[in-house]
Amino acid sequence: MSLESNGPASKRRKVLEPSKFRPGFIRKVRVWNFTTYSYTEFNLSSTLNMIIGPNGSGKSTLVASICIGLAGSINLIKRKNLKSMIKTGQEKSSVEITIENYEGQSPLVVKREFTAKESNWTVNNKRSTEAKVKDIRAKFNIQLDNLCHFLPQERVAEFAGLSPEKLLMETERTLGDGHLLVMHEDLISKDNESQQLGNKIKDIEGRLAKLHEDRSKLEEEARKLEEYDKKSQEVDNHRLLIPYAKYQDLKNQRTHLKRLRDEAKHKLRTFQANFKPLENDITNAEKSINDESEKYSELKNSLKQTLNEINKHKNTQKQVTTEISELRANLKSYQTRAEQKKKELQEIKKEIAELQEKQKGLPQVDQEEIQNLTSELTSKRHELRDLEEQLQEVNSQRNEIGRELTHLTEQLRGAEKRLSTKDKLDMLVSDSRQNGRSYRLRDEAFEVHKRLRNEPEYEGRYFEAPVISCNVPDRNYAAAAEKIIDNNTLFAFTVTTQSDFDFLSKFSQHTNTNTPLRLVNSVVSSTHEYNKQQLREFGFEGYLSDYIVGPKEVLSMLYSTSKIHTIPVSKHQLSSEQVRRLTNISGNDRLPFTKFVAGDTLYNIQRSKYGTQQAFYITEKIGRSQYFGVQGLSQEAKDAINEEISKFRERIEQKKRAYEGHRNSIDSFNERLTEIKHHMQDIKRKQQELQEASRRAGQLQTKIELKKEREQKLEKDSKRDYSSKIRMFEQKIDEKYLASGQTFASLSNCVLELAHKENQMKLKKLEIIGYKNKKLTAESLLDELGARQEKLKNDYNRYKREYDEIKQSEAFKEIERQNEAYTDEERSRLADLAQVYVENGTFTEATIRSKIDLLEDELSLLTTADRGSIDALKQKLQDIQLAETNLPLLQTEKERLDNRIKGIQEEYEGELTSLVNKISLAFNKRFTKVASDGRVQLAKSERFKDWKLQILVKFRQESELKVLDHQSQSGGERAVSTIFFIMSLQGLTDAPFRIVDEINQGMDPKNEQMAHRYLVHTACQNSKSQYFLVTPKLLTGLYYHPDMVVHCIFTGPYITDNEEKRDNSIGLLDFAV
Repeated sequence: MSLESNGPASKRRKVLEPSKFRPGFIRKVRVWNFTTYSYTEFNLSSTLNMIIGPNGSGKSTLVASICIGLAGSINLIKRKNLKSMIKTGQEKSSVEITIENYEGQSPLVVKREFTAKESNWTVNNKRSTEAKVKDIRAKFNIQLDNLCHFLPQERVAEFAGLSPEKLLMETERTLGDGHLLVMHEDLISKDNESQQLGNKIKDIEGRLAKLHEDRSKLEEEARKLEEYDKKSQEVDNHRLLIPYAKYQDLKNQRTHLKRLRDEAKHKLRTFQANFKPLENDITNAEKSINDESEKYSELKNSLKQTLNEINKHKNTQKQVTTEISELRANLKSYQTRAEQKKKELQEIKKEIAELQEKQKGLPQVDQEEIQNLTSELTSKRHELRDLEEQLQEVNSQRNEIGRELTHLTEQLRGAEKRLSTKDKLDMLVSDSRQNGRSYRLRDEAFEVHKRLRNEPEYEGRYFEAPVISCNVPDRNYAAAAEKIIDNNTLFAFTVTTQSDFDFLSKFSQHTNTNTPLRLVNSVVSSTHEYNKQQLREFGFEGYLSDYIVGPKEVLSMLYSTSKIHTIPVSKHQLSSEQVRRLTNISGNDRLPFTKFVAGDTLYNIQRSKYGTQQAFYITEKIGRSQYFGVQGLSQEAKDAINEEISKFRERIEQKKRAYEGHRNSIDSFNERLTEIKHHMQDIKRKQQELQEASRRAGQLQTKIELKKEREQKLEKDSKRDYSSKIRMFEQKIDEKYLASGQTFASLSNCVLELAHKENQMKLKKLEIIGYKNKKLTAESLLDELGARQEKLKNDYNRYKREYDEIKQSEAFKEIERQNEAYTDEERSRLADLAQVYVENGTFTEATIRSKIDLLEDELSLLTTADRGSIDALKQKLQDIQLAETNLPLLQTEKERLDNRIKGIQEEYEGELTSLVNKISLAFNKRFTKVASDGRVQLAKSERFKDWKLQILVKFRQESELKVLDHQSQSGGERAVSTIFFIMSLQGLTDAPFRIVDEINQGMDPKNEQMAHRYLVHTACQNSKSQYFLVTPKLLTGLYYHPDMVVHCIFTGPYITDNEEKRDNSIGLLDFAV
């Protein structure tokens, strides 16, 4: 950034001693990753700061940073959310603002670090909150929501569209400390309250007169109703007496049932006394049965023990018999063993002779010959291993050359393919390489496209980005398409299901890439509001969507994201009349288009939110196409690829020759290896034959030796004496026969004991049967007596149940509930009425119901009154009382409120009129330099909410003064009127700074020069406020004051960080990148 004087361009003036910063002035603004800036620092003047630069360079970034950094609403700069303020590709942003403090206190440094969802605040490097930052704003009277103080680019048209009523309130907020606005709002509130009280008083007075008129008509109905109510009350009293009559009937019934229950109870107790002797007999019989049963169980257990001993003796006898049989078999074996051994000996000798004869017929094997063959085989094996290692080395070298040859061939084919390719991805990649400029989003998206094309599992799960999958056949519309569609959407993949979206999201996380994704839930076709003929009447050839072709899913995504089916386009510029027709809409009329393209210009149509909601437009320049305009490779790119192909072919020939040399060497090695392997096979065959003959001879010799050992053992066994063994077995057999006899004797004794115990058990069982018969006889007699007892019990229980049921019955409970529901007064009245029937002995339910029927007949003969009229009379009387009470209170309150309004109005009106006169004089003095006449006028009204502040202007001598609005003046006239009005507030407000963004757009050169001079002069001569003026252009020959600072914004791909240290003494600042 640089500061220059009005002198020759070659001379630069040194900065004068800077003016003093006042409390609330902004000294410095610093931003990080904010909108389009990575980092920027603004060192500000205490008077006028002029920020200039081309459209789209980021001038309004300073305005936005002041709003965001001082906790202003995002709506003030017409942004949707904080995410839109963060630089693309970054997660968070920071804004730091240094504010001048009161004298003797260090400046306040307010810093806000924010992401898309949250913000962190610090004040002088200490943690703070948004509320505390707003308190700082209030402390210095910084009003970001006041258009007279803070007028960003997005709200310039909004200021011009302010209604006179709104303009008055905004001006009141600006003047001084804003106390006039507080008084005005208080007057409006009290005036509304007074109006409401007056309306209530009129309503009550009218309603009170009507109530007195209705009361006399309703009093006659009350007399008729009184007589009817008296008879009706007598009927109601008798109905209330019915529960008492029912209770009297139930009471008499309970008394009779109680007598029958007591008689049945006495009979039952008398009969139960005869059961005792029989019950004692049954008890004694049960005890005897239990005692004898225990004895029977003891005998049964003893019998089981005897049976176990019998089984044990039987098992012993069986075991002894088995042992005797085994001993007799062994005895017989020893008696014949010597003869068996002699027979086996003869057979063994015969086998040995046959084996020896067979051994003589086997050939002799030389072990030394086998050893020589083994040594020769080992030598050949070593030779074979050495050759294989040499062959492996040559093979490895050949394979490496083969891989290089394959890679070079693939590179050659890739280059040839790129030379003749129709794939848009290859053309775009080649074009970006030739341009040599890097762009992270583009380069990363192209790399991801290439990787996904080589992943079969991703095939069919996504649609490629619009820059690759879509085309604009008519290149005249290519640049417009790229202007309308944002870069994130141009390079975004399109998916149609949530699962595919999650699948590609995981791919992005795995590959650490950040390529955008767009989910299209359903494919929609483009529907246009206007047909071709209607578009031509507007001056357009068609909609932008008509000139873009591609997959329907991708087009659906573009319809949803960029609304290309709603934006009309024209190759040529529109006439001013055509533009006016599209933008000159007022009131509630609907805009035909919010965006359209004409030639190389994009029009954005917006509507003011205030006043008549006049429409205005903002234009943007459309640059050249970078993606959709690519139709093929440039000649420069083709020459580079041809040179690359020639180099690949030369290297391929070199590798082929080297590959052929290695292949000949491999063939020679293979022949030598085959020869060695055949020789080794011959040696192995001879070696195996000799080893097999040696093995057979060894096996035969082993068999002969084993047979001879067996022969020697049999000769020894055939001569052994077995007589002692035979005597030993005969003795053991005799001992076993003796044991068998003893076991048999014990078994006989156990059998006798078993028979005795069985007889005792039979006798005990007969005794138990006798006791059981005795018990059954007693129980049979007891059952006969029990039947009689049961009948007596049933009688008693039936009387008792009927007695209790009366007390627990629903009828009895209902009577009790009704009795509890009666009031003490009703009980007293009913007692007097019942006493008459009790004395006559006629207090029954039937008597009472007969009396009710008689009274109802008498009631039917009486004339009934309109009960609704009676209720209405009561309500009228209550309303009259309430109205007569409230009316004086409301009249007193309104009188008090009117006196209060009068007092406030005198103070407010006098001060406001004086200030408006000052503003009008200042406005007229400056404005008449550029126009015929102008003044500011306070328009009073009966209601304070209708008071207005009107800016009256006249630009031609022959015309009349007219109120400034969207209909009477042009855009340039409104702009010059607005800036002179804002300057006329100088000296009357305590606001520390004012910001105006692009207010000079639409002015003619003469008015712009005049307005610029007065703005500079006003801002630099009066040090009470700091000014910020943002503009995209400046005329030559404008007036500049020594104390003002001009900030020039430079942006673009060729700007780099300025690391050069400059001499700040000549007033030059560093580049802001």
